[in-house]
Amino acid sequence: MKKIVSLMLSCVLCLAMGATAFAEESGSQTVADKLQSVEKFMYGTEQAGALVSRLDNLEKDVLGQQTSGAVMSRVDNVYNAIKGVPSDGSLSIATKLNAVEWQFADRMSTEPAKTRIETLEQIMNGAPNTTGSLLGRINSLTSTAFASGSITGNKVVLPKDSLLKVKFMSDISSKANQMGEQIDFVVDDNVYVGETLVLPKGAKGYGTIKKIVPARSFGRDARIDLDFSHVIAIDGTKVPVYVGELAKQEAKTVAGAAGASIGGMIIFGPIGVVGGAFVKGQSVTIPAGTNTFVQVTKDTEVNGIIQSGGGVVVPKENVIAPAAVNQSNTTTVVKNNKTTKAAKANNAVTTVNEDNTTTTVNAEHGTDDEK
Repeated sequence: MKKIVSLMLSCVLCLAMGATAFAEESGSQTVADKLQSVEKFMYGTEQAGALVSRLDNLEKDVLGQQTSGAVMSRVDNVYNAIKGVPSDGSLSIATKLNAVEWQFADRMSTEPAKTRIETLEQIMNGAPNTTGSLLGRINSLTSTAFASGSITGNKVVLPKDSLLKVKFMSDISSKANQMGEQIDFVVDDNVYVGETLVLPKGAKGYGTIKKIVPARSFGRDARIDLDFSHVIAIDGTKVPVYVGELAKQEAKTVAGAAGASIGGMIIFGPIGVVGGAFVKGQSVTIPAGTNTFVQVTKDTEVNGIIQSGGGVVVPKENVIAPAAVNQSNTTTVVKNNKTTKAAKANNAVTTVNEDNTTTTVNAEHGTDDEK
């Protein structure tokens, strides 16, 4: 009897593991999960009531009419219209909304989509549109924002180790802030893969204050460690980022004499600001507007946008090639799965060695190890 029970439990466990693996492989969500996701995106919170009545209201609000058919199919349709990736080159509501905001304000808001649409209508038309579906209203805004051309979707891969320039939007202080607080930063340059815009200037970033070490005796300054998590691409994809050796070296190269190291991270302020401006007495402050660099943690697929017409020119310094990272004043060469980065601005070369350590050589000052 024990053997039979044991065998049955083993079978159940195998089936459960198989089901879990299938769900993870397909990346599927339940009907309730998808409905909740789009409600939070559109309105900021999950709506009250039975699932079917919530779906009816969402369809009327977004699509302009209630549809018929299986609930699962209806949820899939409205989810794809709002947050999906159409295969015909068209764009989801989320992508269009991000593109319009970027076009007019160099930013991507985190407010509910319905609020964002109303705000854009107020700015562009003088008053919110109280009639029509949200899909029709965002289509109208898109036509106005890109009147001299058009935008289409294009799936690309943002390569691992792509360098992103980011900007802090509020002060971070060892006196005023606490461990675990969210850091407010955005992408500070448009980022393209080829001709496809994947990260618009103003794209929101997420991270936290990992650690704050207060000022100590013997003149030791305070320390702030920051944990960068991800930035939001134009289609809503979470692009994971971190401060790796390439990001530190790029920030060091760009900052020059104006840079300061905070928690092992190189940051730099406006032109003319000296490094000591970031450290006042024993406290540490990173002022709003300060820049640094992060790098992409892994290859990440994004449904970006391509602009056509209207004399659109993609700045070469903001373009990332699919097979390599190309930044202003830098070159990155991938060879034998190892990366060698040449920073032309100060003749420094940082090499990732076979044991994953780094060696930095400066023609004027020697290697880091020699200092």
